[in-house]
Amino acid sequence: MAGILGILAFDDVWNVSRFLYYGLIGLQHRGYSRSGIAILNKQRNIFTKLENVAPEDLEIKDLNGWAGIGYAGIRNKYPMTLDNGAIVVDGIIDDTNILNRVIKEPEKTIDEIKKPISFIAISKEGQLIAYRDELGLKPLSIGGFGFDLAVISSEPTSMLVIGAEFKREINPGELVIVDKYHIESKQVRMSRKSYCTIEYVYQARIDSIVNEKDIYDLRVKIGEELALEYPIRTDSVIGVPETALPFAIGYSRKLNIPLDLGFTRTGSPIRTMLSSDAFLKVVGVQLKLNPIKSAVKGKRIILIDDSMVTGTTLKNTIFNLRKLGAKEIHVLIGSPKLISQCPYGVEVPEEKELISANLDDEKIARVLGADSIHWLSLEGLFRVIGHRNLCLGCMTKKYPW
Repeated sequence: MAGILGILAFDDVWNVSRFLYYGLIGLQHRGYSRSGIAILNKQRNIFTKLENVAPEDLEIKDLNGWAGIGYAGIRNKYPMTLDNGAIVVDGIIDDTNILNRVIKEPEKTIDEIKKPISFIAISKEGQLIAYRDELGLKPLSIGGFGFDLAVISSEPTSMLVIGAEFKREINPGELVIVDKYHIESKQVRMSRKSYCTIEYVYQARIDSIVNEKDIYDLRVKIGEELALEYPIRTDSVIGVPETALPFAIGYSRKLNIPLDLGFTRTGSPIRTMLSSDAFLKVVGVQLKLNPIKSAVKGKRIILIDDSMVTGTTLKNTIFNLRKLGAKEIHVLIGSPKLISQCPYGVEVPEEKELISANLDDEKIARVLGADSIHWLSLEGLFRVIGHRNLCLGCMTKKYPW
């Protein structure tokens, strides 16, 4: 998973480095352990800053140019500077030769890409080049800042941060090329939509629009669907911040059970699903989920989370709620079970590490310390989203590519 961003000014008097910096902060929910910016100056030279830090900690004071690209994710090779320019990728591709040629001759080279990726590149000739995979697995949007800047980004959230206006999502299989004088769009591969389900339930920020869906509204509807599938009468509904809060709102509204804010956060957001560090998975719970004692003591609780991978973070969360006096804890998950690894770059571990792939519901509840646990059904997911054009590989072991 990654957040990618590209900005081009229609006049080279602009310095877009600050726009890229703040725009990346608006994408760091997609990945925060690696970040970087590559920028093109008036002399058509590209300068790159790449560090193993979150975007908000990236040092950019020496970067100055009128066009550039940015990356927030987990892979330490982006932005990748090549002979023909620089590129950032959301997805997995190891052939740097193809990436170099796709900057120079994108339309001719895209058919050589054999895995679903989205990319944004800046050429030394001053073109901003973006492509979204034909399945639409990796989201990509286009917007602008008046008549001054063109912005292409994984999500509109980065545009909101810098005051740019979201125009539309780039279609699956669409190539967009921007220079100082015009914006060109071409459908270079036939769209065969198979949108990533994880985007809806976990990855996208709650104020975002992805695949023509308002993420907040969709997650509220998931909560309502959970209430229809599992109407458990308790004293309180609590959502795990921040992704699952809309799920809890929907569940609470549907069953008229009080909604409580069960946690407060310490420091910057930590997305433990994105971490490969076992220690951070545990400590990250304490950083992002400090339970509020008066909200849980003596209560029967519905605890709603967006997904469950290894169960480590949820187990620690439940332990802390029990320690503060929760009487009952019934866990609801706002997605179907994760049972298989993702080959397209979403950080879903191997099957042997996925608790849902190895234990039945009763054993999982016992391991977690919960009174019960339930997942959103596949049919419920389809009802909420309104179609079946989804990649469900991590949930069904059936992959679209």
